[in-house]
Amino acid sequence: MTQTGVVTKLLDKGLAEVAVERVTACAHCSGCGECIYGKQLYVEAANKIYAKPGERVVLESSTTTIMKVTLLIYMLPVLTFFLGYAIGALLKLDQEGCIISSAVGLSVGVLISVELGKRFKKIDYSITGYYKR
Repeated sequence: MTQTGVVTKLLDKGLAEVAVERVTACAHCSGCGECIYGKQLYVEAANKIYAKPGERVVLESSTTTIMKVTLLIYMLPVLTFFLGYAIGALLKLDQEGCIISSAVGLSVGVLISVELGKRFKKIDYSITGYYKR
């Protein structure tokens, strides 16, 4: 995955903080000003080209890592939802009981996804070049 950003400051160990616009996440959103996340995301990136603060750069990250984390975080609640319903059906619960067990499964899946999201929050970015318009 390739993005552009502006180096905001240099960090230790050959890293730089880069401000990246939330383009894809906000492209279809009309809630500007209401969003708790803001329009900019600050990420740490390996500064392979020794870019300086204020320079516009190209960032790259592993698309497979992003896709794996996204799939895990979004699909886990769906899977636990159906698993909860299946467990309710195996226990021969009535329809209401199956719905409750699926809601419990969904809740467990959401809680696990939130925790996993915190652990996998770190995506490795690298500054690979300068952005040229």
